[in-house]
Amino acid sequence: MAENGASIYIWLEGEPGVSPPNVSIPDEPGVNDLDQLSWAIARGELGRYLPVTLKFATHREPSAKALRSVDVARLLRERNIRHRRRYEVFFPPADSEDVE
Repeated sequence: MAENGASIYIWLEGEPGVSPPNVSIPDEPGVNDLDQLSWAIARGELGRYLPVTLKFATHREPSAKALRSVDVARLLRERNIRHRRRYEVFFPPADSEDVE
């Protein structure tokens, strides 16, 4: 934990305000949040599979103004973090006739 006890809360699944954060990392004062996120990703602290967009805040229950998000592909590319892109495909239920 950071010396000041502050954290950056990160939602990998679910929405802030509806679900709790999935993970938190120490928030180092004076260090850019995106740097801290990219370092945590590179160390594997957020897991191997990441969503398209990371939502994060410095509060467990942030207001809409305090919530931030970042495009993961762009962050990985800009920070030279090796990665692969994958897509999850959702299929309609077997009894559904809505196939496009």
